[in-house]
Amino acid sequence: MPKVAIIYASGLGRTKQMAETIADGARTIEGVNVVLKDAYDATIEDVKDADAILLGGSTYNYKLIRAMDPFLDKMKGLDLKGKVGIAFGSYGWSGESIPTITKRMKAFGMNVIEPGVTAIQVPDAAIIERCFKTGRTVAQGIKA
Repeated sequence: MPKVAIIYASGLGRTKQMAETIADGARTIEGVNVVLKDAYDATIEDVKDADAILLGGSTYNYKLIRAMDPFLDKMKGLDLKGKVGIAFGSYGWSGESIPTITKRMKAFGMNVIEPGVTAIQVPDAAIIERCFKTGRTVAQGIKA
């Protein structure tokens, strides 16, 4: 069964909201296993056999939120070449999280879809709709 793994780290719940909406979109496609986890609770098992991996992180003090770094470090040992990757997240001022996650996924050999999904502060209705469509589109793509 095709699998979408959505792993996120969220300081104020905004990136979590985006992750949940992406998962809702992916779940609309029958026959796709959707895993949604906070980076603190996620394990390598959650992503190692995934066909698509969506990683979300917010920005804090001009850096990727700290909770995502240990998970990205764990991913280094996996063979992720050719897997689909998308970065997403919310930020208040500077927005380093999306480029940081994207760069790391590319270093793993993943096929990263850019530019990812970003929200400045609280995701508005248009961003929430984009998150839903992103989840649905990714799930459709890996099921095909």
